Amino acid sequence: MAKIEDLIAQIPDERLRKGIAAEVKALKKSKKFGLVFEDHLPETVRLPKLPVKPGEVVALKRESGNQLWRVKDIHKKIATCDRAVFGYPAGNESNKEFPVSDLVVVRSFGDPIYPALVPVDRVERGGADKPWHVLINADNFHALQLLLYCYEGQVDVIYIDPPYNTGARDWKYNNDYVDANDSWRHSKWLSMMKRRLLLAKRLLKPDGVFIIAIDDNEFAHLGTLLAELFSGYDQFIVTIEHNKRGRRGKNFAKSNEWAFFLVPAGKELIQEEKTENEIGGETRNLRRTGSGSLRRERPKKFYPFWVNEKTLEIEQIGDFIPKDAGWKSERRGDLISIWPIDNEGREKNWHYAPPRARKEFAAGKLFARKQSNGIHIYYTLRTKESKKFKTVWSKPALDASTHGSELLAKILGRNAAFDYPKSLYAVTDCLMAACSHKKQAIVLDFFGGSGTTLHAVALLNSIVPGSRQAILVTNNEVRAVEADELQSKGIFPSEPAYEAMGVCENVTWPRCKYVINGKRDDGTELQDAYLNGREMREGFEENMEYFHLDFLDAAEVARGDAFQAVLPILWLMAGCRGKPDISKGSQAWFIPKHSSFAVLVNEKEFRGFRDELAKRPDIDWVFLVTDSEENFSHMRRALGRKYKSVQLYKSYLENFRINTPEALGNGGAA
Repeated sequence: MAKIEDLIAQIPDERLRKGIAAEVKALKKSKKFGLVFEDHLPETVRLPKLPVKPGEVVALKRESGNQLWRVKDIHKKIATCDRAVFGYPAGNESNKEFPVSDLVVVRSFGDPIYPALVPVDRVERGGADKPWHVLINADNFHALQLLLYCYEGQVDVIYIDPPYNTGARDWKYNNDYVDANDSWRHSKWLSMMKRRLLLAKRLLKPDGVFIIAIDDNEFAHLGTLLAELFSGYDQFIVTIEHNKRGRRGKNFAKSNEWAFFLVPAGKELIQEEKTENEIGGETRNLRRTGSGSLRRERPKKFYPFWVNEKTLEIEQIGDFIPKDAGWKSERRGDLISIWPIDNEGREKNWHYAPPRARKEFAAGKLFARKQSNGIHIYYTLRTKESKKFKTVWSKPALDASTHGSELLAKILGRNAAFDYPKSLYAVTDCLMAACSHKKQAIVLDFFGGSGTTLHAVALLNSIVPGSRQAILVTNNEVRAVEADELQSKGIFPSEPAYEAMGVCENVTWPRCKYVINGKRDDGTELQDAYLNGREMREGFEENMEYFHLDFLDAAEVARGDAFQAVLPILWLMAGCRGKPDISKGSQAWFIPKHSSFAVLVNEKEFRGFRDELAKRPDIDWVFLVTDSEENFSHMRRALGRKYKSVQLYKSYLENFRINTPEALGNGGAA
């Protein structure tokens, strides 16, 4: 390491020298055992809507990967640039000229970015009393930062189905597809996951459950990473047979994948599986067998039953005798004593102690039965309508072909540009286990894919009535083949023809909209039926809002010029109640008709604002626009504890100085 530090000291650029030195220092502290991977691989995002101007880090639209440049000057729409390495001058190429139209602004996960939600579309069938589901078209890292601002510690269930890292070109890292030839493939995947898991963990309630679907490509690595990041959770692994026929491979035909269930340590949170018929009610011998069945192990459960030998009626239940006391079979007229003695004459014990035995006998659940080897005492099992979920799931409903790919094609009315969607019923079962008992649960999926999680939440709400809310995040990634074809034609991300081919625009939103409405945009009804018999054309009584994540200039926010762009975030914080209203913030205050929040735009009008609040008992969130901490404190005290008061725009600007080590949950900035 000393040689490396000597070389670092020779780097002339101070910022680059300090950055590399910090990474080496962290590397020296890393442990030798456990999961070892390069978790500081840089990650960036392209922001095509931000203007290219001097000082910005940019990339060429036509080039994949992350060959970056810093703009020095722009003259007559030609940018003069120096080569940059994740924001640092590279020193090997300078004064390179590019047309501004060929460039796109890039941010590394180490630069502050200020998000906004831009409404795109909505579907409204749930009425005013139901919260709105939300779909956000965005890079999920920045969306998680946004959700932390709104929902830290409030999410009941997180279900994700991340890319499986199969070696196919089916996921991107730093704007380039990762394939089997990438020697950093596993480190990139783990680095990508670690950053997001650290943020997502902070969203969970103390009794929140995290569910992650995965196959064998990253199964072992993910399990070790989860053990490290979620040390305060019990880890359960469910095997899901999603392909009964099996997928051909070397040596074995793979037919299953897994779901990790992370449950806060020691808590019983997983609900039982509902059964079609009542289970239990059968009878079993009251004498215990197996582990813990010896008299000396449970001496208070060693006592006699007095049974009428002729009628087999239980007449009396005795008391336990001291563990060292002797015993013998006795007769009192027609009554004989029945002790828990097995066929070999060994002293055993009963399942129940005397008080419980008398209670069960009074309820008619204990009786004597004559067998070839004497009279035995039997008990009736408690009848149940549910049972614990097992850790191996295997049934036709889990088939990912029939209830995943084929179902998606039936919903869209065409073959979907999406590979390997989950079985709707596999996801529904996961959510049934995690939150069927919570009627107003918040369910987050930040790898939203084809929208199966929203579909499953809506189906669960119809099966076990409730107002559970789904929040989905997915990017608008275009599959590799289509992306290559589009770019060969000079069509790039952010252009309408390109975006129309992306997964969010082409698959996720159409699916969500169609299954809620029960029909497609052209009016054709969905023809299939769910396994519980519900016709798909009925749709669901649900509301959903579709947003695109955009980015703002911090100075614009501080001046109050971005009110309209920030407003949907305030609606999100207030619980997604009521149809989102849009305002430019030109009045002294803004109080939407149906939502449960209000915004004071002009602090000089506080008294009038407070009077208006008194007319709206449904309001519980208040956002106060002021630069003064003192004024904010005065107004908050005047409003009282009824309201959750937030200072704008200070809280927003401070929260979204993102991608620092602190914001990453000490996961390291890229």
